[in-house]
This record gives sequence, structure tokens and C-alpha cells, in this order.
Amino acid sequence: MGYKRKIIKIMKIKLLDFFSITIPFTVGIVINILGVGFNVLVPIAMRKFIDFDSKVISNNKSLVLLFVVLLLQIILTSIGTFIISIEGDKQISKIRLKIKRHLLELPTSYFDSRNSGELSSRIINDVAILRVFLTINIPQMINGIITILISAVILFLLDWKLAIILFCIFPLNALITFPIGKINERIANKTQKTISRLVGITSENFKNIRTIKLNNAEKNVFSKYSDEINDLYVLSFKANKIFALTQPLQRLFAISLIIVVILYGGFRVSRGTLTVGTLISFIIFLFQLIGPINNVADFYNSYKRAIGSTKEISAIMETETENNTLPILKIKEISKPYKLELKNVTFSYDEITVLKNVSMDFNTGEKIAIVGSTGAGKSTVLNLITRLYPVDSGSLYLNEKKASDFKLDNWRSLFSVVSQENTLFSGNIRDNLMFGLDKEISNQKLEDALKFAYLDKEIDSFPEGINTIVGEQGIKLSGGQRQRLQIARAYLKGADFLLLDEATSSLDSYSEKIISENVNKLMKGKTVIAIAHRISTIVNADKIYFIENKKIKDVGTHNELYKRVPAYKRFVEEQIIDTSLS
Repeated sequence: MGYKRKIIKIMKIKLLDFFSITIPFTVGIVINILGVGFNVLVPIAMRKFIDFDSKVISNNKSLVLLFVVLLLQIILTSIGTFIISIEGDKQISKIRLKIKRHLLELPTSYFDSRNSGELSSRIINDVAILRVFLTINIPQMINGIITILISAVILFLLDWKLAIILFCIFPLNALITFPIGKINERIANKTQKTISRLVGITSENFKNIRTIKLNNAEKNVFSKYSDEINDLYVLSFKANKIFALTQPLQRLFAISLIIVVILYGGFRVSRGTLTVGTLISFIIFLFQLIGPINNVADFYNSYKRAIGSTKEISAIMETETENNTLPILKIKEISKPYKLELKNVTFSYDEITVLKNVSMDFNTGEKIAIVGSTGAGKSTVLNLITRLYPVDSGSLYLNEKKASDFKLDNWRSLFSVVSQENTLFSGNIRDNLMFGLDKEISNQKLEDALKFAYLDKEIDSFPEGINTIVGEQGIKLSGGQRQRLQIARAYLKGADFLLLDEATSSLDSYSEKIISENVNKLMKGKTVIAIAHRISTIVNADKIYFIENKKIKDVGTHNELYKRVPAYKRFVEEQIIDTSLS
């Protein structure tokens, strides 16, 4: 398919490959840790007040100190959490941009077998789970570990016997969370795949709503959508069952722990081996520890959910880009006139051969036509010339220099392309005219482009003129207007090669004639490569390549081919008949 995909055989995906521990993130963690430090001072202060200050209620200084400790804990935790959240959002934005840039640099073949809605879901939904992991789960885990470690030291200093009981019981919590983590990973992975498919189906449905309505396919579309919703419901049901099981178990664990501490501590107090203040301090520590312990235990589940939700992102990022070789040459280093050549080229789609041992040359100043029956591989030639796909064998040259020696964006600057496909984007007419251009375009130049495409009068008749919104895929414009807008865009790019793939198929004969005359004037000294079925488009070509059975059947002018190639003569006559019937 023209792209190499590395096989991932690792069992664990390093989530740190997606983000880095930055200074702001570290500062936020440190501030949170300071907040944790003040938090653990509260039970110690309470013990001191109860055991050594019988007049604690009337002791204003003690109350003020306790209040200050609590206030500092709240302020520090709030500031730390805010810094972490802001930094997390910055990194998540960078991750989304990184994935988007990588997707834009992947080979065209990568997208041939993938749904655009699903890829969009990966960028948005899957990364959202990373955000939760980065900004919530990791800080909670770090705070939890710090809280547990500090509290463990203090608890052993307060009463080692009671501390041993606590920390013998705490590991039991892990027996609940770790087995469930693996289940959560599988469910999260399946859930994200289902959501991606759902987004893809929804996007595709709305994009083709007219086709759905014209074919009375509403029921079929709804049925397919309903199946995906049911699959998502089943996965959600499984996740809810796990949650419904683990939460009561964790609460039962916490309550049991409190009961054990109170019973054993009460017994110790009654025997005079433990003070009331120490027992209350232990109980406060216990309440403070339950949350962090659950957070640390749940971190494994969160980690597994993040792993399950980002496997596809990792697969995307592991896919090699199409422009992964260092360029040796630049187009500006190649002197004109240009000669573009395909030499002994063979190419296949999904192992189905489309072109076999094809050789073509395109010289500056020529108008070359490529003709053949539907599916003969005409558009494929243009895809190979522009390097949307790499050739299977053979070579592509510019003035005897290999195309692979040029950087892709530099190579593609050679071409202006007008295709039979709709290539307009949401926005206004001005946006679409200037799409992909890296130079300033004056209003006069825009008007010249519209005149060139015989579109200026129609645009002027719109209330918003050139600022008229065209809608998704240019739906507010007619087929002919969309095609002429592409022609105007090609005019503005002003490349040395103009590639026309059925570029006037939606135009009436008069508009086609005017545009053809304008193209002939504009492209003097440049190269036009045209694919067309209309005889009027190809009859004046300097050279015509006739493709049949995956090979170049013959090459010559229209008159030459008409005389010596029966298949071409039949092709021309069929087009004449079709034209007369229409």
C-alpha cells in the first residue's frame, strides 16, 4: 500500500511518550505536596490539644493555629491543582497538534482504508482520556503516595502497634483493584473503538444526508447506528457492573478499618496504654488516608484505562510518514525547461495491478491528454506524478533527477490540480481561493482568477460576493461553480504543471470553451496534463496517451491515433454518440 507500519509487540505503552514532566507541572506537584504536609499536621495538632491542653476550647491561639493550618492546606492544594490543570491542558493541546500534524504527513494510502470520523475521534476522545490521566490521576497518585509515606512515619511514632494493624490491612485493597485493572483496560479499548466507529458513522451520515434521503435509506442507516449504540451500551453496562462492585467493596473495607481501629484503640485506652488524643489522631489520619489509598489503588485501573484508550493513538504515531527521507535537491536548483518522466512504472492498489510498465514524458509547453476507458488508470497517473502514492517499480524523474530526491512539499509546488472530485472546504469563497497558498494575494488578483474561471459575474451577484459562505464541501454552490472555483484556485497557484482531471465535466460547452481558451493563454511556456472524456478537450492536445489493459496502447496526436488505433477510434466514436444523445 506504499506505507510501512511498524508492528508493536510491546506489552506496555509508555504514556510518558505522549507528554513530558515540565517545570510548571513539577511546581504544581510540589505545591500540592506542601498542601499534603499541612494536611497531616492537623491530626497531630488535635492530639496535642486534647492530651496536653484541657482548655483547648478557650485557647484562641490554638484555634487560630489550627485554622491557619487548614487554610494553608486548602490554598496550597487549590493553587497546585490549578497549575497542574493548566499545564495539563497545554500539553494535551500539544499532543492533539502533534497527532494532527503526524496524520497530515501520513501517506495517502493510509487514509484509503480508514474512516475520517474514526480518526477525528482518536484525536479528540482518546486524548481526552489522556488529559484525565495527566491532570487528575497522576497528581492524585503522587499526593497519595506522599500522604501515605508521611502518615506512616508519624503513625509509627505515635503508636507502632496500631500502625502495624493499619498497614497490614491496607494491602488487601490491592486485591480488589489490580485484577479489575486488566478488565478495565479491555473494556476501555473496546469502548474507544466503538465510540470512534460511532463518530465515523455519524459524520458519514450527515455528509451524505441527501444520498440517504434519495435512496430511502433512513431505516438502514438508523439500524446500523442503533447497533453501534447497543454495543456501546453493553460495554457501559460491563463498566458499571465493575464500578458497582468495587465501590461498595472499598467502602466496606474503609468501614471495617475504622471499626478495627476504634475497637482496638478503645481497648487500649481502657487499659491505659493509649491516650484519647492519640486514638482520635489515629482516626483522623485514617479518614485522611482512605482517599489517598483508594487513589493509589485506583491508579492502576486509571493507567490501564489510559493504555486501553491510547493504543490506536500509539499505532498512528508508529506509522511512518510519507516524507521520511532527507531531500537532496530543491526545485529552484533545476533549470527550465522542465521534462517530467515516468519510466517503466508499475503500480497496484491493494495488490491489484492498475498500471504495468508505463512510460510517459511531459515537456514544458506541451498540452498532453491521457485517455482510456473508465478504470483504465488515468487518474492514477496523476496520483503518481504528484507523489500521492509511490510507484511499485520504475521511476519518476524531473530533468533526469529522481523525484525521491526532492522534499514532498517542494515537489508538489510544481503542480496545480483541478480534479473531478469536490475539493472545497467549509468557509467562504475567498478562503477556498487562497487555500494552501503561502503568498499574499491582492483583491485584483482574486478578481482576475474569478474572471479566468468565468465565475466573476456569478460571484458578484451573491449578496456577500467573494465572502459568501460555501457550506460543507461547497454544498451551497452548483457543481459547475465548485469546479470553476477549483480552476480559479489553480490559476492563483500559478504552477508550472496544470493537471486537469475531468476538470470541466460539470460545465456547459460555452463555459468550457472560454475556460479552455484562458488555459491556453495562461499556460504558454508551461505544461498542461488533461484527463477527459470530452473530445473537445483532447482533440487539440500536442500528444495523447491512450491507456488500455493497464498499459500505454499508443501515443500520438488525435488524428494519428484515430487513424492507426481501432480502440481509440471506437473510444472517440462512443464519446461522440454519448455527446449527441445528451
